[in-house]
Amino acid sequence: MKKLVLCMMAGIYASPAFAVDKIYMPYVESGEWELEYFANRSVDDDGAQNNAQAHEISLEHGVNDWWQTEVYGIWQKDPSNNLSFDAVEWENIFELTKPGEYWADMGATIAYEWTPDSDQADALEARLLFAKPMGNTINVLNLALEKEIGAGTQDDLEAVLLWSTRYNYSPYFQPGFEIQSEFGEVNDPSSFEDQEHYVGPVFYGTIPFEQEGDEIEGLEYRVGYLFGASSEASDGQVVLQLEYELDF
Repeated sequence: MKKLVLCMMAGIYASPAFAVDKIYMPYVESGEWELEYFANRSVDDDGAQNNAQAHEISLEHGVNDWWQTEVYGIWQKDPSNNLSFDAVEWENIFELTKPGEYWADMGATIAYEWTPDSDQADALEARLLFAKPMGNTINVLNLALEKEIGAGTQDDLEAVLLWSTRYNYSPYFQPGFEIQSEFGEVNDPSSFEDQEHYVGPVFYGTIPFEQEGDEIEGLEYRVGYLFGASSEASDGQVVLQLEYELDF
């Protein structure tokens, strides 16, 4: 089975490295292929922060029942320039526990981002992933550390937190909210207003095309708006993510 994933998110302040991002579940599906498109755009009254964009195209494969690997091509645009190719990223997701085995389901990711521009640094990112179903809610936490490496390095180790809670009203509609925060350099902490913090409503679900028993094949979506909660953040971030599963 292959999954065609189209992810479109609007909303990023381009100057910092952080953007409103995907929130990863700590699960791996063996043998699954996934093609993904991901996009960001900022919303801000200040033209210097408005309409920054990033676009990613990736191919994923579930190598086995605990390891998934993925390769991205990344294009970016800041508010004053045109869209251009920026980097290639190799990411790996590891399922560390089986669902329901412990108090929370746990996983991890590690990713390396390579840029062809000799003036820009490469980056290494690692995340811890947690998911906890509670009643009709699904709660997901990602804790990330990112470090620039190589030529052009400017920033030290940086910390990011991403949180998602959704209410499982039905497979087709799951209202919820997200919190996404970039805390800056671990060794040189900044004030709240100098960090990037976002919070807002997000909706999840599936637009069904086919259904066999409990298995639904269709267009999975994630759509919402995250408000900037600090001075460093843009005014808002529009979020849209689409996933489409195909059987072969």
